[in-house]
Amino acid sequence: MEGFGSDEFIANVMVALEISSLTFETHTTGLSLLNSAKRYRPLQSDSTRDDQVKQGLVLLMAHGTGYHKEHWEPTIEHLFDLESELTSTKTPPTLTIRECWAIDVQNHGEAAVLNEQITREKPEAWSIWDYADSFVTLRRDILGSNPSYRDNKFVLVAHSASATAAILATTFFPLPILQTQNIFHSLVLIEPAIAPTPAFVDPALHTPLYRAISLLMTNRKDTWASKEEARVWMEKKIPWGMWDARVLKAYVDFGLVDNAKGGVTLSCTRQTEALAYERGIRQSLPGLWQLNLLCSANAHVGDNEAGTRTASKSKGNHTPIIPIHILWGDIDDLFSREMKDRLEDSEQGRVFTSVTRVEDVGHMMIQTSPQATAKALWDIFSESTPDAVSFLGENSEDQGTQKPRNQRRGNLHSRL
Repeated sequence: MEGFGSDEFIANVMVALEISSLTFETHTTGLSLLNSAKRYRPLQSDSTRDDQVKQGLVLLMAHGTGYHKEHWEPTIEHLFDLESELTSTKTPPTLTIRECWAIDVQNHGEAAVLNEQITREKPEAWSIWDYADSFVTLRRDILGSNPSYRDNKFVLVAHSASATAAILATTFFPLPILQTQNIFHSLVLIEPAIAPTPAFVDPALHTPLYRAISLLMTNRKDTWASKEEARVWMEKKIPWGMWDARVLKAYVDFGLVDNAKGGVTLSCTRQTEALAYERGIRQSLPGLWQLNLLCSANAHVGDNEAGTRTASKSKGNHTPIIPIHILWGDIDDLFSREMKDRLEDSEQGRVFTSVTRVEDVGHMMIQTSPQATAKALWDIFSESTPDAVSFLGENSEDQGTQKPRNQRRGNLHSRL
């Protein structure tokens, strides 16, 4: 296991962040892979916050196919900004985020460089289980062995295809352990690339964007004379030109590497990305099965007085295994509304703690709208969320961006 690298600092409007790099190893399926992670936390703190972070949230953040961990940075900045702004008011938040961790998929970003020989010689050896194990290793072995994290609440936050990895991370622990030992406080799945198999394979449910990406994946431009040339080119193209400038800068800085033939190229190669899409449906199936299992304990499903099939929050002696939140963009660009609806189908036993639609954003909300993404996440994390969100519509006046589904449609210790 490697230690932390040199610290970086990001100056934000309200909060300066300390960023530390960590490299560690996993052997999920017998293949030794290096993992690249970064920890983000406020640079300056005070005694009050120091006391609060002991029981605060630790966010473990997973990125989508073709991206890398630094895509999370603007969203993370806005999360700490929100906390800072609320702390300065007369009613400071009861919620504190201790720190955020973002991890590369082992064949994306900086991790792709670390594992370059393996991914070049054995491109099909990597699986989604390897990425899931990254979060388990960080949570259980690295942070879990540090007494200072004993009372923290760990939240898995996953975007797009990485939702499968986040869900599969829970399979490394027996269900009674998940339920009683605070392994993961909750899961937040942002535009999860998971759906019942018929929905994924039915072309009628695929959006034009989904079909276009599938067809163009292996043919898109992937070499430029320099990073600056790449940035200028991307600014004029969809989807990169629609991204927040900070995300695009991070994509160029950390997603492009020197090309052996000269210039720069993608650290996550076209072939790697295409293979991820091709295998995505098959690899998401165990995630769907585990999601069904986790969600089946999240709520009671039954008929109300009007005879309408509804779902309510857990009541009585019924304790959820892990609260699971879904965050959609209300622009159904990559995934159709029907595909999203099928994932939320309570008739199949999937009942979520909350379902949120963020206005005016689509699948790439982290890339295009990090501030809106951070606000939606903050609302989910805030103490009022469990009481404010209900599938039956109780307390709907306080729900903000969250809407009732049935109303819409029905020895690292010294450094850690």
